[in-house]
Amino acid sequence: MPIDRKHLGRRYGPYRFTVGLEQIRDFASATGGGVPGRVFAVAPERAHAWTWDEAAAAASPHGGLVAPPTFAAAFAIQPFATACADPELGVNVLRLVHAEQSFELEAPVRPGDVLETEGEITRIQDRGSLDFLEVTTETRNQRGERVVRGVWTAIIRN
Repeated sequence: MPIDRKHLGRRYGPYRFTVGLEQIRDFASATGGGVPGRVFAVAPERAHAWTWDEAAAAASPHGGLVAPPTFAAAFAIQPFATACADPELGVNVLRLVHAEQSFELEAPVRPGDVLETEGEITRIQDRGSLDFLEVTTETRNQRGERVVRGVWTAIIRN
């Protein structure tokens, strides 16, 4: 059964996430070809120095370590995940594919930042036996600055 369009505009959040230095390094390591964790804490070959090396990051335009751009997936996904599992929508998650996501990065994410993410269902569409569910998220830091806007799409087979 298609998702009822009455849910268009439904909001989720805010969800709070405190960014840790080790989280950034683990993420940079895991996505840069390294081994996450503090036991084998060696910078992976493909990790950007500003996400790993404190001296290099201090000399950067940001003045300190920053999270890699795709780190946004670690915190900004919560409203999307909650929408997909919302019993009111009736989505069968066993028939769901996370189809697409995009980020508009507006400010760096740093260790110690306290981020709040909210999301809204911005598109519900059915095409034959497929439903498309789109959630747009916005994340702000403790200073109220928007750091990332995300658009997340799920395809659900009816």
